[in-house]
Amino acid sequence: MNKTKLARAVALAITGGVLSLGNVAVASATTTTMYNLSTGLGLDNSTNTTDWMATIGTGVDGWANGATMGGAGAIGKVANQKWAGTGGDTVTPFGYAGAHLNWGVDFTGHSGNSAEISTFDSFARYGIYADVDAAQGAWSDAAYPTAVGWLHDTDTGLFRSDVSGTVTLNIQGVLNTGTNYGFTIFKGMDTVTIYGHHNAWNSGSNEVGLSEFSSPYRYSNGTLMAGANLTFADIVAYSVGGANPSNLNSISFDVLAGQVYTIFLGGYRDGSWGATDDGYRLTISQVPVPAAVWLFGSGLLGLIGASRRKNTLS
Repeated sequence: MNKTKLARAVALAITGGVLSLGNVAVASATTTTMYNLSTGLGLDNSTNTTDWMATIGTGVDGWANGATMGGAGAIGKVANQKWAGTGGDTVTPFGYAGAHLNWGVDFTGHSGNSAEISTFDSFARYGIYADVDAAQGAWSDAAYPTAVGWLHDTDTGLFRSDVSGTVTLNIQGVLNTGTNYGFTIFKGMDTVTIYGHHNAWNSGSNEVGLSEFSSPYRYSNGTLMAGANLTFADIVAYSVGGANPSNLNSISFDVLAGQVYTIFLGGYRDGSWGATDDGYRLTISQVPVPAAVWLFGSGLLGLIGASRRKNTLS
């Protein structure tokens, strides 16, 4: 009799779970992509209706953080960054207050969403061709004697979803589909206010594991840049270079609902920091884990535990 009651309870839990999952599946999913329209040194790119891919190779170096030069090569945040998709020309994604950001993505609707980050998506949504590219040596420079990347050539994006689940990033060049890209993904977002524009980072390309220099906002002497708060302890997923590379061009990581994640990406040893011959298309997709699954799982475990306790007492 006890088994019959347990079976009925499990069946009811399963039915409830299926119904709940069905409700989640039909929820309205919304994807928002956001683009920085201020190019290197704070130039205004917010009226650009020309496909810059037609003039590729003319010196675009991949950074678009709306910043101005400070003393000794330092870069400081400026207030006149232009954005598309954020609800206002000078509104940043998720209230970001740092100095180095290229784009943002927001998933809402408690469903499995997908998005593309590219200059073409920017034009299709907002009528403006954003500067979306990263140097061939941004994550790891093939021309440099040791394996390092370069902060000013590394694109930085923010991602958030209103449902927990697994997110997968896939990237490829627009013109050169054989270009390799590396990723370093952090939980949280930086608050850096002044940073070294040409700072070398990612020493060793994680071949022997993470280190303090896996954070782009740490100087070669080991100190963090002004306002920086992301360290290698915040890394949730990363590519690996060297003799046995992994997670190049495609990487997955688990996200928590409402949490912002920072994505650093750039070319992996296909050229130097000065070689930017292509833009990129980054596809972001998520397989959500709806709350109903957690409720069903915890409820089922509770039923099983109660049954076991009752059997033990009898």
